[in-house]
Amino acid sequence: MNWDAAGAIGEIVGALAVVMSLIYLASQIRIQNREAKISSVHDITEAFRLAITSFQDEQRAIVYTKALKDFDNLSEAERLQFISMVQGLMRVWEEAFYQYSENRLDYRVWSAWCAQYRDWISSYGFQRVWALRKHTYSHDFQQFVDGIELGEYNLV
Repeated sequence: MNWDAAGAIGEIVGALAVVMSLIYLASQIRIQNREAKISSVHDITEAFRLAITSFQDEQRAIVYTKALKDFDNLSEAERLQFISMVQGLMRVWEEAFYQYSENRLDYRVWSAWCAQYRDWISSYGFQRVWALRKHTYSHDFQQFVDGIELGEYNLV
């Protein structure tokens, strides 16, 4: 075997090694993307769970249910409490919106979240808070929420 043949064999082996490395790297990236999506769902779900757990407190539940239909007649303290509750929920939704926009949240999860939030945002109380505080959210999220077709919110 001469040096030219040995060099050619070396180049072929080197090229195969590069191709194999690229295949391995692509599979690792695919696995990493899948794990990132799973982690994103977990993080957003945990934030949501924390936000709604506060409604188990009887006093907060009373303010929440009253505010859904009669926001304008809340006391200042109740109004502040309800605005805080709604903004906590809306921040979670904004995060989910961002994750979905960046393709880190599966459509099946995103559409279920949107159904939940569409119900909430249809209530008078949520509409009032959105009108008061929407300027504190990203422009893209504002446009998304404003474009939602409202329904009729029922607590039960």
